[in-house]
Amino acid sequence: MVAGPTILKMSESEASVQAWLREGITAVKKGDRVQGRGLLEKVLEADERNEQAWLWLSGAVDSTEERQICLENVLAINPDNALAKKGLAKLAQAKPPKPPKPASGKVQIVRREYAPLSTASALLYPESQVKTWEWRDPTAVQDKAPTTGYQASESYNDIWTKDVPVCGYCAHELAPEDNRCPSCKKELTAKYFRYPNASTNLTTLWVLLLGVGQFFLLQLIYNLLARNNIYAAVGSGMVMVVFVVLAFGVNFRQSWAHLIAIYFLVGVILVSLLRWVLPADLAVLGIAELDPAIQEFVQPLTSGLGETIRIFILVGAVLALFYAIFKAGPDFDRVTVRQVAALTKGPKTAADFNAAATQLARRGLWATAVLHWQNAAAKAPQNITYQESLGQAYARLGFYDRSLDVLRSARQRTGSSERQASIEQLIQAVQAKMDQERQTNKQAKQS
Repeated sequence: MVAGPTILKMSESEASVQAWLREGITAVKKGDRVQGRGLLEKVLEADERNEQAWLWLSGAVDSTEERQICLENVLAINPDNALAKKGLAKLAQAKPPKPPKPASGKVQIVRREYAPLSTASALLYPESQVKTWEWRDPTAVQDKAPTTGYQASESYNDIWTKDVPVCGYCAHELAPEDNRCPSCKKELTAKYFRYPNASTNLTTLWVLLLGVGQFFLLQLIYNLLARNNIYAAVGSGMVMVVFVVLAFGVNFRQSWAHLIAIYFLVGVILVSLLRWVLPADLAVLGIAELDPAIQEFVQPLTSGLGETIRIFILVGAVLALFYAIFKAGPDFDRVTVRQVAALTKGPKTAADFNAAATQLARRGLWATAVLHWQNAAAKAPQNITYQESLGQAYARLGFYDRSLDVLRSARQRTGSSERQASIEQLIQAVQAKMDQERQTNKQAKQS
């Protein structure tokens, strides 16, 4: 590929990955899913964040579970991938078939693959490309020995194996009356919005406030150009600035902005309505004797374009007040939450749990983040990134043995030499930190 005078050349490893990817996709398209899977897995060993490789591998694997993992990894890399979303939606709708009852005789599974009709059918309907049936040998004696599935056993006896409340920050065990963590000293109660995401009503409110501010800007221009009245223009400009500030405050869900906006909108509406009650010259109430600046600002425009602008201001203020009082109020409600480690509502896929864990870690809630990375790693065991994040989170909380187990498992599962070297560096850093802490504790006991 030529870009100006510079010639860019891919390295031999990158060229090999691209060749494996092309050959793997071609094999899947032709119906050779075995060869296609082998080539695509080689691509992922070298580059586990290859979106196309995960996508096409979902059309080459045999089981529904493997296919779901592949599609979730695609969305972890690119949340906007439409084919992956359709594939996961189809898997969610499909019900797994009931396993057939075993019959007497030796059973052999006969399997035949067919070339897909199109690229979309290869990705979204891989099961239609494979036909399987059973052949039973009536002369064979069935092995009736019982079989048991693999059952994982927990080899640790720490806070993660106990059913007790723990601090969402440091994973220290908490008593029911604790409002501050005894270990990290963090405040355990915090206020959050009742609804994490802003509603469309809130968006409508701040847009209306900004619109009213813009109408006051038009009134400012009119007062300068048409009426040549600097005092009235300054008054309109000040009101415009207030509405712009309130719009930004409401957009960021500030309660003070919401309250002030209500009072200010009521004031604007009352001043506009008084125009139809008071005489045009305000002489009857003696307001004409007031300072000219106040008089010009209070007295609305009485004709032409100025009157039109005033009507728009009144309509915008009424709509904004309606949304501020009856619609957008719940967006400013806050609830007090105790920061104990627990799964949040909403995440379903491995990518969702990983995204939630990342946000929690940024807020310092590492213990809560661990729970989410545990789920992400369990749902997508082929994604080494989730295991790396889980291992680092364990190490940050001081669970070094767990961290080393997770990181060593991730090192064994990846086929990329560069990724293995990177994980090995993490393992050495965790090991060094664990040895240092043990040495410090030993010296403390001796002293």
